[in-house]
Amino acid sequence: MVFGIAARHKDMPTLGGSSPVLVVNVDAKDLAAHGVSRNRGNGGWATIPGSGAHVPVSVAAHVGCSGTIQRVLMDEGRIIGITTTDRVFTVHQRRAIIARDKECLIPGCHVPASWCEIHHVTEHARGGPTHTDNGVPLCWWHHRSLGTSGWEIRMSAGVPQVRGPRWWDPDQRWRTPRLSLPAGEHVRGAPLRV
Repeated sequence: MVFGIAARHKDMPTLGGSSPVLVVNVDAKDLAAHGVSRNRGNGGWATIPGSGAHVPVSVAAHVGCSGTIQRVLMDEGRIIGITTTDRVFTVHQRRAIIARDKECLIPGCHVPASWCEIHHVTEHARGGPTHTDNGVPLCWWHHRSLGTSGWEIRMSAGVPQVRGPRWWDPDQRWRTPRLSLPAGEHVRGAPLRV
């Protein structure tokens, strides 16, 4: 989140016309291991060039969720392919999602949507589009823990639905979230969740 804010700040210096960028290298075998081991460990390691620091691929994937991923395919030191995928929701898409959902999508979490990250319901890496019908606001905590918390999210005709973990809903029903204000608070015109 800090990198994203810094990169967008108008006073941040640029290098060759580009905002500051965090580069993380991931071997193809580690990236494949991450896809296979989702929810069972980090699935391999990523390297931050120039520092020698290693971070779990799962951390690199979370950072990439709100940024751009550039794939560079190399074979024995030669670049054989390059692609760039913009995964960031535009400011207009963010505003529309914020207007629709108002707060973190997880029931009981009252973090305003304007403070949330926008999550691809169908992961971008798995073909999910960067579109309002595939984006929901999640606070930093729920976004980072979604894969291990038991919460599930899906879209139904452009409307988000959640299914909670068994401890929260033993029947495992899909629900359309509604604005959930803390007890005793009410915003004029906002429906109360019951």
